[in-house]
This record gives sequence, structure tokens and C-alpha cells, in this order.
Amino acid sequence: MDYYEFVRGPLAYLAFSVFILGLCFRLLRFYWKGTNPKMLYPGRSLTNGIKAVFLGVVPFATRYMRKRPLFTLITVFFHLGVLLVPLFLLAHIILWFESYGVFWRHIPDGLADVLTLFVLFACVFFLIRRVTVPEVRQVSQPSDYVILGVIFSSFLTGFLAFHQVGPYRPMLIAHILCGEVLIVMFPFSRLFHMVVYPFSRYYMGEDFGGPLKTRDW
Repeated sequence: MDYYEFVRGPLAYLAFSVFILGLCFRLLRFYWKGTNPKMLYPGRSLTNGIKAVFLGVVPFATRYMRKRPLFTLITVFFHLGVLLVPLFLLAHIILWFESYGVFWRHIPDGLADVLTLFVLFACVFFLIRRVTVPEVRQVSQPSDYVILGVIFSSFLTGFLAFHQVGPYRPMLIAHILCGEVLIVMFPFSRLFHMVVYPFSRYYMGEDFGGPLKTRDW
């Protein structure tokens, strides 16, 4: 077994195992914290909770988004790229088909290229923002910078490997390794917000629309 087969095989299984076990652990911990009797619970309001979840994903639906139009646009397309390219790139889907026999619809390669380049630009933008904006810099953790670096490296190596720029085999191995690092980091970093987002937004919607009698900002 050469290094490529090792990275694509045993190391990939190890990364997904850590991902699944870590995700289960974090979700259980999230649930246990929610059952803590010392926590404050807002008045139940299904409408306010669902509205908060919905408004949180609609561009410019909240005042926070409208006050930061450039940041909002970059964030929206960044998340689209981070989600669509890994899941719906044809080259990735072919690998899943070869390994597990599953296949699904893919996005055009041209669109994937555009989204990849935008993700690279967004990573640089977010890095500069974390360094230069005081309130963002104060709440930033070392792992936040690591995540940006790994995402940037993953998309860059994937783009170069896809277009066969530079040594193809080492570039492909580096791309797979970066993806596996992201998979392992997911349950233990801010990437976890992609899972708990609906719950936190629902709680905030109940809180703002209940005791505070106001709209979720």
C-alpha cells in the first residue's frame, strides 16, 4: 500500500471515526447542558423560535446583516462554497461511487471553480478581519486561525490538483490530508456551529420574542 492509498483508505476511516464519535460526544454534552436545572429558559414560543432560525439564514433578514452588507455577502457565498464544493463536485462524487457505490447529482465544474476561488478570497478576508477588527480579535481563538488555514489549504490544493498545476500526486495527497484534518476538527472547534445553529437560534428567538419582547437582532 502506497502513501496515497493509506491516506485515502485507513487514514480516511480513522478521520471519519473520530468525526462520528466526536459528534456524538458533543451532541450528548450539548443535551446534558440543556437539561441543567440552573439554566434560564425563556417562555416557550414556537413562532418566535422558528422565525429566528429562518431569519438567520436569509441574507439581510436581520439588522446585524443589513448593517454589514459586505460581510454578509462574503459570508453567504463562503458558506455556499464550503458546503457545495465538497459535497457536489463531480470528482468527489466519483470517489464516493468507486468506494461505496453511491452517486448523486453534481454541480458544473465551472461553478465549482468560481466558488473555490471565492472561498480562497473569503479566507483571506476573514483572516484580515480577525486581525484588524478589535472586537473580533478579542474573541478569536488559535483554533479559529487554524481552521481558516486548513480550509484555505484544502481548497487551494484541490483547485491545483483538479487543474493539474504542479505535481499532481503530492498535491492530491495534501488535499486529502487537509480534508481529513477538517473532518477531525469539526466536532471540537467552531465548525460545530453548523450542527447546533438551529438550536441556538431557536433559543435566542424564544428569548428575544418572549421575556425581552423584541425582535431577534
